[in-house]
Amino acid sequence: MSLLRPLISGTLLLCAALSSQPAAAEDLIAVYTRALDGNPEYQSAVAAYQQALEAKPQALAKLLPQIGVSGEAATASQTLSGRFFVGSAFAGGDGSDVNRTDSFNSVGYQVGLTQVLFDKGIYLGLGIAELEISRAGLLTYDAQDQLRISVAEAYFGALAADEELRFARAEKDAIAAVLTQTQAKAATGLVSDAELKTAQAQLDLASAGLIAAENGVAVSRAQLELLTGGQKFGPLKPLAPTYLPVPPEPNRIDAWIDRAANQNLQVKAQKLGTELAKKNVDKAYALRWPKLNALASYSYQFAEGGISNGIGAENNRAHDERVGLSLKIPIFTGGAIDSGIRAAQSGVTRAEYDESSKKGEALRKVQVAFLNSSAGIARVGALKQAVESTRASEEATRVGYDVGTRTNGELLLTLRSRYKAERDYATARYDTILNTLRLRAAAGSLNHSDLLAINRLLE
Repeated sequence: MSLLRPLISGTLLLCAALSSQPAAAEDLIAVYTRALDGNPEYQSAVAAYQQALEAKPQALAKLLPQIGVSGEAATASQTLSGRFFVGSAFAGGDGSDVNRTDSFNSVGYQVGLTQVLFDKGIYLGLGIAELEISRAGLLTYDAQDQLRISVAEAYFGALAADEELRFARAEKDAIAAVLTQTQAKAATGLVSDAELKTAQAQLDLASAGLIAAENGVAVSRAQLELLTGGQKFGPLKPLAPTYLPVPPEPNRIDAWIDRAANQNLQVKAQKLGTELAKKNVDKAYALRWPKLNALASYSYQFAEGGISNGIGAENNRAHDERVGLSLKIPIFTGGAIDSGIRAAQSGVTRAEYDESSKKGEALRKVQVAFLNSSAGIARVGALKQAVESTRASEEATRVGYDVGTRTNGELLLTLRSRYKAERDYATARYDTILNTLRLRAAAGSLNHSDLLAINRLLE
Protein backbone atom coordinates (compact mmCIF):
# COMPACT_ATOMS: atom_id res chain seq x y z
CA MET A 1 0.00 0.00 0.00
CA SER A 2 2.86 2.34 0.78
CA LEU A 3 4.21 1.81 -2.74
CA LEU A 4 0.87 2.77 -4.29
CA ARG A 5 0.51 6.05 -2.41
CA PRO A 6 3.06 8.02 -4.47
CA LEU A 7 1.51 6.71 -7.69
CA ILE A 8 -2.01 7.60 -6.58
CA SER A 9 -0.89 11.01 -5.37
CA GLY A 10 0.91 11.66 -8.64
CA THR A 11 -2.15 10.62 -10.65
CA LEU A 12 -4.41 12.89 -8.62
CA LEU A 13 -2.03 15.81 -9.06
CA LEU A 14 -1.89 15.18 -12.82
CA CYS A 15 -5.71 15.05 -13.09
CA ALA A 16 -5.99 18.24 -11.05
CA ALA A 17 -3.47 19.97 -13.30
CA LEU A 18 -5.27 18.85 -16.44
CA SER A 19 -8.66 19.94 -15.10
CA SER A 20 -7.26 23.36 -14.22
CA GLN A 21 -5.98 23.93 -17.75
CA PRO A 22 -8.24 25.98 -20.02
CA ALA A 23 -10.21 24.10 -22.62
CA ALA A 24 -8.48 23.85 -26.00
CA ALA A 25 -9.80 26.27 -28.57
CA GLU A 26 -11.92 24.72 -31.31
CA ASP A 27 -11.51 25.55 -34.97
CA LEU A 28 -13.96 25.85 -37.87
CA ILE A 29 -13.68 22.20 -38.93
CA ALA A 30 -14.40 21.00 -35.39
CA VAL A 31 -17.58 23.10 -35.28
CA TYR A 32 -18.59 21.94 -38.76
CA THR A 33 -18.06 18.29 -37.82
CA ARG A 34 -20.32 18.73 -34.82
CA ALA A 35 -22.93 20.40 -36.99
CA LEU A 36 -22.94 17.50 -39.47
CA ASP A 37 -24.01 15.17 -36.67
CA GLY A 38 -26.22 17.52 -34.67
CA ASN A 39 -27.87 19.94 -37.11
CA PRO A 40 -31.53 18.94 -37.47
CA GLU A 41 -32.07 20.64 -40.83
CA TYR A 42 -29.14 18.86 -42.46
CA GLN A 43 -30.10 15.53 -40.91
CA SER A 44 -33.62 16.07 -42.25
CA ALA A 45 -32.17 16.52 -45.78
CA VAL A 46 -30.14 13.32 -45.38
CA ALA A 47 -33.24 11.45 -44.25
CA ALA A 48 -35.16 12.85 -47.24
CA TYR A 49 -32.46 11.49 -49.57
CA GLN A 50 -32.58 8.08 -47.88
CA GLN A 51 -36.35 8.15 -48.28
CA ALA A 52 -36.01 9.01 -51.98
CA LEU A 53 -33.62 6.09 -52.48
CA GLU A 54 -36.52 3.74 -51.78
CA ALA A 55 -38.47 5.09 -54.78
CA LYS A 56 -36.51 2.96 -57.25
CA PRO A 57 -36.95 -0.44 -55.55
CA GLN A 58 -40.62 0.41 -55.06
CA ALA A 59 -41.03 1.21 -58.76
CA LEU A 60 -39.04 -1.87 -59.79
CA ALA A 61 -41.13 -4.09 -57.51
CA LYS A 62 -44.23 -3.34 -59.58
CA LEU A 63 -42.54 -4.90 -62.63
CA LEU A 64 -41.73 -8.12 -60.79
CA PRO A 65 -44.14 -11.03 -60.15
CA GLN A 66 -46.70 -10.39 -57.44
CA ILE A 67 -47.44 -13.54 -55.43
CA GLY A 68 -50.07 -13.69 -52.71
CA VAL A 69 -51.65 -16.31 -50.48
CA SER A 70 -55.01 -16.06 -48.77
CA GLY A 71 -56.86 -18.48 -46.58
CA GLU A 72 -59.93 -18.80 -44.44
CA ALA A 73 -61.44 -21.06 -41.83
CA ALA A 74 -65.03 -20.69 -40.68
CA THR A 75 -67.86 -22.29 -38.80
CA ALA A 76 -71.15 -21.82 -40.67
CA SER A 77 -74.82 -22.49 -40.01
CA GLN A 78 -77.25 -22.74 -42.96
CA THR A 79 -81.04 -23.10 -42.94
CA LEU A 80 -83.22 -24.04 -45.89
CA SER A 81 -87.05 -24.01 -45.73
CA GLY A 82 -89.95 -23.86 -48.21
CA ARG A 83 -91.56 -25.93 -50.99
CA PHE A 84 -89.24 -27.10 -53.70
CA PHE A 85 -89.59 -29.05 -56.98
CA VAL A 86 -93.14 -27.80 -57.66
CA GLY A 87 -94.32 -28.87 -61.13
CA SER A 88 -91.66 -31.51 -61.51
CA ALA A 89 -92.18 -35.22 -61.65
CA PHE A 90 -90.46 -35.43 -58.34
CA ALA A 91 -92.99 -35.70 -55.44
CA GLY A 92 -95.90 -36.05 -57.84
CA GLY A 93 -95.60 -32.54 -59.22
CA ASP A 94 -96.85 -30.97 -55.99
CA GLY A 95 -93.36 -30.38 -54.73
CA SER A 96 -91.85 -31.20 -51.41
CA ASP A 97 -91.61 -29.21 -48.19
CA VAL A 98 -88.06 -28.80 -46.98
CA ASN A 99 -87.00 -27.49 -43.58
CA ARG A 100 -83.37 -28.26 -42.92
CA THR A 101 -80.61 -26.71 -40.82
CA ASP A 102 -76.95 -27.66 -41.17
CA SER A 103 -73.93 -26.51 -39.14
CA PHE A 104 -70.47 -27.30 -40.45
CA ASN A 105 -66.80 -26.22 -40.61
CA SER A 106 -65.02 -25.11 -43.76
CA VAL A 107 -61.46 -24.22 -44.74
CA GLY A 108 -59.91 -22.91 -47.91
CA TYR A 109 -56.86 -21.20 -49.38
CA GLN A 110 -55.80 -19.56 -52.62
CA VAL A 111 -52.39 -18.90 -54.17
CA GLY A 112 -52.22 -16.31 -56.92
CA LEU A 113 -49.51 -14.88 -59.18
CA THR A 114 -49.73 -11.76 -61.32
CA GLN A 115 -47.05 -10.61 -63.75
CA VAL A 116 -47.23 -7.28 -65.54
CA LEU A 117 -46.77 -7.73 -69.26
CA PHE A 118 -47.60 -4.20 -70.36
CA ASP A 119 -48.37 -1.15 -68.22
CA LYS A 120 -46.91 2.06 -69.58
CA GLY A 121 -47.48 3.94 -66.33
CA ILE A 122 -45.41 1.44 -64.34
CA TYR A 123 -42.56 1.55 -66.87
CA LEU A 124 -42.53 5.36 -66.65
CA GLY A 125 -42.52 5.13 -62.88
CA LEU A 126 -39.05 3.57 -62.94
CA GLY A 127 -37.60 6.56 -64.79
CA ILE A 128 -39.46 8.95 -62.49
CA ALA A 129 -37.93 7.21 -59.46
CA GLU A 130 -34.41 7.68 -60.82
CA LEU A 131 -35.06 11.40 -61.37
CA GLU A 132 -36.42 11.73 -57.83
CA ILE A 133 -33.28 10.12 -56.41
CA SER A 134 -31.01 12.42 -58.43
CA ARG A 135 -32.97 15.48 -57.36
CA ALA A 136 -32.92 14.45 -53.70
CA GLY A 137 -29.16 13.96 -53.93
CA LEU A 138 -28.65 17.48 -55.29
CA LEU A 139 -30.84 18.93 -52.55
CA THR A 140 -28.80 17.06 -49.94
CA TYR A 141 -25.57 18.51 -51.34
CA ASP A 142 -27.20 21.94 -51.31
CA ALA A 143 -28.23 21.45 -47.67
CA GLN A 144 -24.62 20.61 -46.89
CA ASP A 145 -23.46 23.79 -48.64
CA GLN A 146 -25.97 25.84 -46.69
CA LEU A 147 -24.74 24.21 -43.48
CA ARG A 148 -21.14 25.09 -44.35
CA ILE A 149 -22.12 28.72 -44.87
CA SER A 150 -24.26 28.82 -41.74
CA VAL A 151 -21.44 27.34 -39.65
CA ALA A 152 -18.93 29.83 -41.08
CA GLU A 153 -21.32 32.73 -40.46
CA ALA A 154 -21.93 31.60 -36.89
CA TYR A 155 -18.22 30.92 -36.28
CA PHE A 156 -16.98 34.28 -37.54
CA GLY A 157 -20.01 35.95 -35.97
CA ALA A 158 -18.80 34.54 -32.64
CA LEU A 159 -15.26 35.76 -33.34
CA ALA A 160 -16.63 39.20 -34.20
CA ALA A 161 -18.61 39.20 -30.95
CA ASP A 162 -15.44 38.27 -29.04
CA GLU A 163 -13.56 41.08 -30.78
CA GLU A 164 -16.39 43.49 -30.00
CA LEU A 165 -16.20 42.55 -26.34
CA ARG A 166 -12.42 42.95 -26.27
CA PHE A 167 -12.58 46.37 -27.92
CA ALA A 168 -15.48 47.44 -25.70
CA ARG A 169 -13.48 46.59 -22.57
CA ALA A 170 -10.35 48.30 -23.89
CA GLU A 171 -12.37 51.37 -24.90
CA LYS A 172 -14.04 51.58 -21.49
CA ASP A 173 -10.69 51.24 -19.71
CA ALA A 174 -9.15 53.93 -21.93
CA ILE A 175 -12.05 56.32 -21.34
CA ALA A 176 -11.97 55.55 -17.61
CA ALA A 177 -8.28 56.49 -17.57
CA VAL A 178 -9.10 59.76 -19.34
CA LEU A 179 -11.86 60.44 -16.80
CA THR A 180 -9.45 59.83 -13.92
CA GLN A 181 -6.93 62.18 -15.51
CA THR A 182 -9.65 64.77 -16.12
CA GLN A 183 -10.82 64.53 -12.51
CA ALA A 184 -7.26 65.15 -11.32
CA LYS A 185 -6.97 68.19 -13.57
CA ALA A 186 -10.39 69.43 -12.50
CA ALA A 187 -9.27 69.31 -8.87
CA THR A 188 -6.50 71.79 -9.71
CA GLY A 189 -8.72 73.91 -11.92
CA LEU A 190 -6.96 73.02 -15.16
CA VAL A 191 -10.15 71.78 -16.91
CA SER A 192 -13.71 72.97 -16.85
CA ASP A 193 -16.68 71.19 -15.36
CA ALA A 194 -18.09 70.70 -18.85
CA GLU A 195 -15.05 68.64 -19.86
CA LEU A 196 -15.44 66.52 -16.74
CA LYS A 197 -19.08 65.85 -17.53
CA THR A 198 -18.18 65.04 -21.15
CA ALA A 199 -15.68 62.40 -20.00
CA GLN A 200 -18.25 60.93 -17.59
CA ALA A 201 -20.86 60.78 -20.34
CA GLN A 202 -18.46 58.99 -22.65
CA LEU A 203 -17.68 56.47 -19.91
CA ASP A 204 -21.39 55.83 -19.42
CA LEU A 205 -21.79 55.23 -23.14
CA ALA A 206 -18.81 52.87 -23.11
CA SER A 207 -20.34 50.97 -20.19
CA ALA A 208 -23.57 50.56 -22.13
CA GLY A 209 -21.59 49.38 -25.13
CA LEU A 210 -19.80 46.82 -22.96
CA ILE A 211 -23.13 45.41 -21.77
CA ALA A 212 -24.29 45.09 -25.38
CA ALA A 213 -21.02 43.39 -26.33
CA GLU A 214 -21.34 40.86 -23.51
CA ASN A 215 -24.85 40.07 -24.66
CA GLY A 216 -23.59 39.75 -28.23
CA VAL A 217 -21.13 37.06 -27.15
CA ALA A 218 -23.94 35.11 -25.45
CA VAL A 219 -26.14 35.42 -28.54
CA SER A 220 -23.34 34.28 -30.87
CA ARG A 221 -22.70 31.19 -28.72
CA ALA A 222 -26.43 30.42 -28.73
CA GLN A 223 -26.37 30.51 -32.54
CA LEU A 224 -23.54 27.98 -32.60
CA GLU A 225 -25.48 25.75 -30.20
CA LEU A 226 -28.56 26.03 -32.39
CA LEU A 227 -26.62 24.89 -35.47
CA THR A 228 -25.18 21.87 -33.66
CA GLY A 229 -28.28 20.63 -31.89
CA GLY A 230 -27.58 22.22 -28.52
CA GLN A 231 -23.87 21.39 -28.12
CA LYS A 232 -21.82 23.76 -25.95
CA PHE A 233 -18.72 25.60 -27.14
CA GLY A 234 -15.72 27.04 -25.39
CA PRO A 235 -13.07 29.32 -26.88
CA LEU A 236 -12.69 29.47 -30.66
CA LYS A 237 -9.50 29.85 -32.65
CA PRO A 238 -9.20 33.42 -33.98
CA LEU A 239 -8.27 34.51 -37.47
CA ALA A 240 -4.54 35.10 -37.91
CA PRO A 241 -3.72 38.83 -37.73
CA THR A 242 -1.58 38.45 -40.85
CA TYR A 243 -4.53 37.37 -42.98
CA LEU A 244 -5.30 39.58 -45.96
CA PRO A 245 -8.07 38.69 -48.44
CA VAL A 246 -7.33 37.90 -52.05
CA PRO A 247 -9.60 38.34 -55.09
CA PRO A 248 -11.71 35.37 -56.24
CA GLU A 249 -10.28 33.22 -59.00
CA PRO A 250 -11.18 33.91 -61.75
CA ASN A 251 -11.62 37.59 -60.96
CA ARG A 252 -14.31 38.08 -63.62
CA ILE A 253 -17.97 38.34 -62.77
CA ASP A 254 -19.11 36.88 -66.12
CA ALA A 255 -17.26 33.61 -65.38
CA TRP A 256 -19.05 33.26 -62.03
CA ILE A 257 -22.41 34.08 -63.64
CA ASP A 258 -21.88 31.28 -66.18
CA ARG A 259 -21.05 28.87 -63.38
CA ALA A 260 -24.14 29.83 -61.43
CA ALA A 261 -26.38 29.37 -64.47
CA ASN A 262 -25.09 25.84 -65.08
CA GLN A 263 -23.76 24.51 -61.77
CA ASN A 264 -25.88 26.04 -59.00
CA LEU A 265 -27.26 23.08 -57.07
CA GLN A 266 -30.75 24.50 -56.61
CA VAL A 267 -30.96 25.34 -60.32
CA LYS A 268 -29.85 21.82 -61.26
CA ALA A 269 -32.33 20.32 -58.80
CA GLN A 270 -35.14 22.42 -60.24
CA LYS A 271 -34.19 21.38 -63.79
CA LEU A 272 -34.73 17.80 -62.67
CA GLY A 273 -37.99 18.98 -61.12
CA THR A 274 -39.08 20.20 -64.56
CA GLU A 275 -38.13 16.86 -66.09
CA LEU A 276 -40.14 15.12 -63.38
CA ALA A 277 -43.16 17.28 -64.16
CA LYS A 278 -42.92 16.35 -67.86
CA LYS A 279 -42.64 12.65 -66.95
CA ASN A 280 -45.78 13.02 -64.85
CA VAL A 281 -47.60 14.31 -67.94
CA ASP A 282 -46.55 11.16 -69.80
CA LYS A 283 -47.71 9.09 -66.83
CA ALA A 284 -51.08 10.84 -66.85
CA TYR A 285 -51.49 10.05 -70.58
CA ALA A 286 -50.48 6.44 -69.88
CA LEU A 287 -53.75 5.90 -68.01
CA ARG A 288 -55.43 5.84 -71.43
CA TRP A 289 -53.36 2.84 -72.51
CA PRO A 290 -54.50 -0.77 -72.00
CA LYS A 291 -52.95 -2.90 -69.26
CA LEU A 292 -52.05 -6.53 -69.83
CA ASN A 293 -51.19 -8.94 -67.03
CA ALA A 294 -50.47 -12.67 -66.88
CA LEU A 295 -52.42 -14.52 -64.17
CA ALA A 296 -52.05 -17.88 -62.47
CA SER A 297 -53.94 -19.14 -59.43
CA TYR A 298 -54.75 -22.26 -57.48
CA SER A 299 -57.54 -22.54 -54.90
CA TYR A 300 -58.75 -25.28 -52.60
CA GLN A 301 -61.99 -25.41 -50.60
CA PHE A 302 -63.19 -28.01 -48.09
CA ALA A 303 -66.55 -28.06 -46.27
CA GLU A 304 -67.82 -30.71 -43.85
CA GLY A 305 -71.38 -30.03 -44.97
CA GLY A 306 -73.59 -27.25 -46.15
CA ILE A 307 -77.01 -27.06 -47.70
CA SER A 308 -75.72 -24.79 -50.45
CA ASN A 309 -73.42 -27.60 -51.51
CA GLY A 310 -76.42 -29.90 -51.85
CA ILE A 311 -78.91 -31.21 -49.35
CA GLY A 312 -77.24 -33.92 -47.40
CA ALA A 313 -73.77 -33.08 -48.73
CA GLU A 314 -70.70 -33.59 -46.57
CA ASN A 315 -66.90 -33.62 -46.88
CA ASN A 316 -66.97 -31.52 -50.04
CA ARG A 317 -63.66 -30.65 -51.68
CA ALA A 318 -63.10 -28.27 -54.56
CA HIS A 319 -59.92 -27.54 -56.51
CA ASP A 320 -59.52 -24.70 -59.00
CA GLU A 321 -56.46 -24.07 -61.19
CA ARG A 322 -56.32 -21.17 -63.62
CA VAL A 323 -53.75 -19.67 -66.00
CA GLY A 324 -54.58 -16.79 -68.28
CA LEU A 325 -54.28 -13.17 -69.29
CA SER A 326 -56.04 -10.09 -67.97
CA LEU A 327 -56.63 -7.12 -70.26
CA LYS A 328 -58.06 -3.81 -69.08
CA ILE A 329 -58.92 -1.02 -71.49
CA PRO A 330 -60.24 2.26 -70.07
CA ILE A 331 -63.30 3.42 -72.01
CA PHE A 332 -64.84 6.07 -69.80
CA THR A 333 -63.55 7.23 -66.41
CA GLY A 334 -65.85 10.16 -65.79
CA GLY A 335 -63.24 12.66 -67.01
CA ALA A 336 -60.69 11.69 -64.33
CA ILE A 337 -57.92 10.94 -66.85
CA ASP A 338 -58.39 14.22 -68.75
CA SER A 339 -58.39 16.12 -65.47
CA GLY A 340 -55.17 14.37 -64.42
CA ILE A 341 -53.52 15.32 -67.72
CA ARG A 342 -54.50 18.98 -67.31
CA ALA A 343 -53.19 18.98 -63.73
CA ALA A 344 -49.88 17.44 -64.84
CA GLN A 345 -49.51 20.01 -67.63
CA SER A 346 -50.06 22.81 -65.10
CA GLY A 347 -47.35 21.16 -63.01
CA VAL A 348 -44.93 21.52 -65.93
CA THR A 349 -45.75 25.22 -66.26
CA ARG A 350 -45.23 25.72 -62.55
CA ALA A 351 -41.91 23.79 -62.61
CA GLU A 352 -40.64 25.91 -65.52
CA TYR A 353 -41.44 29.12 -63.65
CA ASP A 354 -39.75 27.73 -60.53
CA GLU A 355 -36.68 26.88 -62.60
CA SER A 356 -36.56 30.40 -64.00
CA SER A 357 -36.95 31.80 -60.48
CA LYS A 358 -34.15 29.62 -59.08
CA LYS A 359 -31.86 30.61 -61.93
CA GLY A 360 -32.57 34.30 -61.39
CA GLU A 361 -31.99 33.91 -57.67
CA ALA A 362 -28.67 32.13 -58.27
CA LEU A 363 -27.49 34.86 -60.66
CA ARG A 364 -28.47 37.55 -58.17
CA LYS A 365 -26.64 35.78 -55.33
CA VAL A 366 -23.46 35.29 -57.34
CA GLN A 367 -23.46 38.91 -58.51
CA VAL A 368 -24.01 40.26 -54.99
CA ALA A 369 -21.35 37.95 -53.53
CA PHE A 370 -18.81 38.84 -56.22
CA LEU A 371 -19.40 42.59 -55.87
CA ASN A 372 -19.32 42.38 -52.07
CA SER A 373 -16.14 40.33 -52.25
CA SER A 374 -14.41 42.81 -54.54
CA ALA A 375 -15.58 45.81 -52.52
CA GLY A 376 -14.72 44.01 -49.28
CA ILE A 377 -11.11 43.51 -50.31
CA ALA A 378 -10.73 47.20 -51.02
CA ARG A 379 -12.53 48.02 -47.76
CA VAL A 380 -10.19 45.81 -45.73
CA GLY A 381 -7.20 47.66 -47.18
CA ALA A 382 -8.75 51.03 -46.43
CA LEU A 383 -9.72 50.04 -42.89
CA LYS A 384 -6.25 48.63 -42.22
CA GLN A 385 -4.86 52.03 -43.09
CA ALA A 386 -7.61 53.69 -41.02
CA VAL A 387 -6.61 51.64 -37.96
CA GLU A 388 -3.00 52.80 -38.30
CA SER A 389 -4.11 56.40 -38.85
CA THR A 390 -6.49 56.47 -35.88
CA ARG A 391 -3.85 54.94 -33.61
CA ALA A 392 -1.37 57.62 -34.66
CA SER A 393 -4.06 60.28 -34.20
CA GLU A 394 -4.84 58.99 -30.71
CA GLU A 395 -1.18 59.06 -29.70
CA ALA A 396 -0.73 62.61 -31.01
CA THR A 397 -3.92 63.82 -29.33
CA ARG A 398 -2.95 62.15 -26.06
CA VAL A 399 0.39 63.95 -26.10
CA GLY A 400 -1.40 67.23 -26.79
CA TYR A 401 -3.86 66.54 -23.99
CA ASP A 402 -1.03 65.85 -21.54
CA VAL A 403 0.63 69.18 -22.35
CA GLY A 404 -2.68 71.04 -22.43
CA THR A 405 -2.96 71.83 -26.14
CA ARG A 406 -5.85 69.37 -26.72
CA THR A 407 -9.08 69.00 -24.79
CA ASN A 408 -10.39 65.78 -23.32
CA GLY A 409 -13.25 65.95 -25.79
CA GLU A 410 -10.78 65.73 -28.67
CA LEU A 411 -8.99 62.84 -26.97
CA LEU A 412 -12.24 60.98 -26.37
CA LEU A 413 -13.25 61.48 -29.99
CA THR A 414 -9.98 60.00 -31.24
CA LEU A 415 -10.39 57.08 -28.83
CA ARG A 416 -13.88 56.31 -30.14
CA SER A 417 -12.66 56.68 -33.73
CA ARG A 418 -9.77 54.30 -33.14
CA TYR A 419 -11.88 51.55 -31.61
CA LYS A 420 -14.56 51.94 -34.26
CA ALA A 421 -11.90 51.47 -36.92
CA GLU A 422 -10.61 48.40 -35.05
CA ARG A 423 -14.11 46.88 -34.96
CA ASP A 424 -14.82 47.66 -38.60
CA TYR A 425 -11.49 46.22 -39.70
CA ALA A 426 -12.07 42.96 -37.82
CA THR A 427 -15.60 42.60 -39.17
CA ALA A 428 -14.54 43.42 -42.73
CA ARG A 429 -11.95 40.62 -42.70
CA TYR A 430 -14.59 38.11 -41.63
CA ASP A 431 -17.02 39.43 -44.25
CA THR A 432 -14.55 38.86 -47.08
CA ILE A 433 -14.22 35.19 -46.09
CA LEU A 434 -17.99 34.75 -45.88
CA ASN A 435 -18.55 36.47 -49.22
CA THR A 436 -16.07 34.08 -50.83
CA LEU A 437 -18.00 31.11 -49.46
CA ARG A 438 -21.33 32.58 -50.60
CA LEU A 439 -19.87 33.19 -54.07
CA ARG A 440 -18.69 29.60 -54.42
CA ALA A 441 -21.98 28.23 -53.08
CA ALA A 442 -24.01 30.32 -55.52
CA ALA A 443 -21.79 29.04 -58.34
CA GLY A 444 -22.20 25.43 -57.21
CA SER A 445 -18.48 24.95 -56.53
CA LEU A 446 -18.32 25.03 -52.72
CA ASN A 447 -16.74 21.95 -51.15
CA HIS A 448 -15.00 20.70 -48.04
CA SER A 449 -11.58 21.85 -49.23
CA ASP A 450 -12.78 25.46 -49.06
CA LEU A 451 -13.47 25.07 -45.34
CA LEU A 452 -10.09 23.39 -44.87
CA ALA A 453 -8.39 26.34 -46.58
CA ILE A 454 -10.17 28.79 -44.29
CA ASN A 455 -9.37 26.63 -41.27
CA ARG A 456 -5.66 26.96 -42.04
CA LEU A 457 -6.02 30.74 -41.62
CA LEU A 458 -6.90 30.30 -37.95
CA GLU A 459 -4.34 30.19 -35.16
